[in-house]
Amino acid sequence: MKKNVILLMGLLLCPVLLQAQYRDATKEQQDEIVSKITRAADGMKTLQGDFIQVKELSFMDDKVTSEGKMYYSRTDKIRWEYTKPYKYVFTMDGKNVRMGDKTNKVPVSSSKMFSEISKVMIGGVSGSGLVGSADFAAVFMVGKDDYKVILTPKKKEIKDLFSTVQLYVGKEDHRIHSVELMEKSGDKTTITLKNVRINEAISDTIFSE
Repeated sequence: MKKNVILLMGLLLCPVLLQAQYRDATKEQQDEIVSKITRAADGMKTLQGDFIQVKELSFMDDKVTSEGKMYYSRTDKIRWEYTKPYKYVFTMDGKNVRMGDKTNKVPVSSSKMFSEISKVMIGGVSGSGLVGSADFAAVFMVGKDDYKVILTPKKKEIKDLFSTVQLYVGKEDHRIHSVELMEKSGDKTTITLKNVRINEAISDTIFSE
């Protein structure tokens, strides 16, 4: 009987312990987190590395995992190159979005949705334009090794796609290590960056190929 009670208490406490991994940030901590992320973003001219993307669909138990390489330039340029389990490229050169191949090109200025999505993608890598933006309601939390920033979009174009954008920021480098995109449909996408290299030269041609 005693063992059963202890087991039951453990099961009940487990969610509490998991939630306790992060605590709400104070106003002073919030200001400090925004300042540190902003400084890190301002000092980041380029970023490149690998990513792992895990998609959890609301109507499926299985997770869909993809891998690839990403490149970012502070001049509003980004490239997501999927290599596993399929090959697919998404690029933005500051003016146009390309999906799949060079010919499938859409001007960013012609679509509010693309414009807002590009901001989320760039902000999800660098923090620029997301953290501290009036376009999002932000909740800041402090963990052992990182900060968690929960962003709830205010603009319709983003609200129609994402219910929240959650950033996990390292305490040491103040850089975003992973992003969780919670979609309105109930789907969840987690992107984790690894083997990241900062401020190494990247040819502009990689954003238009």
